[in-house]
Amino acid sequence: MLRIRLRRTILLSAPAVQRRSLWQCATLSSPSPTALLENVQETVAEDAAAAVTVFALSKNVPQQLVSAFRRALAPSGSNTTAIGCLSEILPAAASSTSPLLKDQELFSIALARHRPTRDTERAIPFRSALVGRPNIALGREIKPELQADHDQVDSGLEAFLKGGAWGFGEQTQAEVSTQHPEIAELKNENPSAIRELVVFTADRTQPFLAALSRFSEASTVGMVGTSTPFHSADGSAFTLFYGDETTASGAVGVAVVDASPEHHGTPVALGYGGLAPIGASYEVTSAQGNIVLSLSGQNAARLLLNAVNDLFGTSAANLPAAQRTHEKEKEFYAAVFDSEPKCPLDLCKARIVARIMAGDPSRGAMSVETGEEVKKGSHIVLAFLAVPASNSAPHFSATECPGTGDVSTSQRFLAASENGVVIESGEVGTARPPPRICAIEGTRTTLQ
Repeated sequence: MLRIRLRRTILLSAPAVQRRSLWQCATLSSPSPTALLENVQETVAEDAAAAVTVFALSKNVPQQLVSAFRRALAPSGSNTTAIGCLSEILPAAASSTSPLLKDQELFSIALARHRPTRDTERAIPFRSALVGRPNIALGREIKPELQADHDQVDSGLEAFLKGGAWGFGEQTQAEVSTQHPEIAELKNENPSAIRELVVFTADRTQPFLAALSRFSEASTVGMVGTSTPFHSADGSAFTLFYGDETTASGAVGVAVVDASPEHHGTPVALGYGGLAPIGASYEVTSAQGNIVLSLSGQNAARLLLNAVNDLFGTSAANLPAAQRTHEKEKEFYAAVFDSEPKCPLDLCKARIVARIMAGDPSRGAMSVETGEEVKKGSHIVLAFLAVPASNSAPHFSATECPGTGDVSTSQRFLAASENGVVIESGEVGTARPPPRICAIEGTRTTLQ
């Protein structure tokens, strides 16, 4: 059985009856993928009027049945465009309302069907081929053709390596000229008329998220698709769906457009799940890029080590070997606020919440996993999270799974990914930074 480490993040919509924007939502789950498919076929047959259907299909659904689910969502002859992705397997407690299903492997599909609230409102499906820089990987050969491509180079780092001043995240002139990429289906739309964006992406999302920053009036939710190298027919790292097409890169989504002044932004709620703060907040008194050098005039890495020791009740070196191994599974995070946070602490008001990658008490440096600069004068709160393990085995044929089973339905869109959810910063209608990806376990983003 394939064993993977999961950091589930959740994309969640509110129940349909509470929605101000009309998305008809449902999450169906069953121990039988065949029974789940039959239920989806019946649901769509009863009401096939939606122009756009958004879906997230759990990746443990047998590969043999994936195409059947897609045909069920957009039957031949209908005008429906189905957009979605393969998603992480939902915890039984979250995906099922029936206590009889709690201890079984469940297959699930989350559905959202757009219903215009007025004649001026419409939903535009879109796809994007925008792909960012390759992910950083230790030990990977740097090919000459990539070295010659200055669009792949952080020019701030390049200048530093040549003996110049450090310029975190500075761009080359070529990058500046392409820093406003566009999504073809939306480029002729008035940016202020786009009210909601629901997106599914693969990795390397930087230019796609930058393209979304044009839409300051939009409430944005979405998620990075789950990793599918063992759960897709062709071994793709990600699996995104747009109509009849399947892709492993870029992004797909739906934009809700309404130029009516009566249409106000839909609130987006964000929660960081089980992330627990430790200690007080500290002012950043020295930092370079994403490297924090001192906090409140003190050694930043030493403060982190002291917080870890306080959490354990003793130095980690004094713990029994088994407990020390368990405690190493904990991950530590930095919540960065623009000003000193007030009590009770609300992590959702932080500008950045990111994992602490490393710390060196002898030098004081603490590295935060973010592409944004940690600015001097901001405030940091340290937090921790224990990461559980989970098992997930692929299924290739429907005969490997039960042929019958009850289907449980919840009136909300509930999907998960270990790779993170798309979250936005700032208030709707203001000058905001681009949306970003948050992969902290337990993070939930909700279009209310």
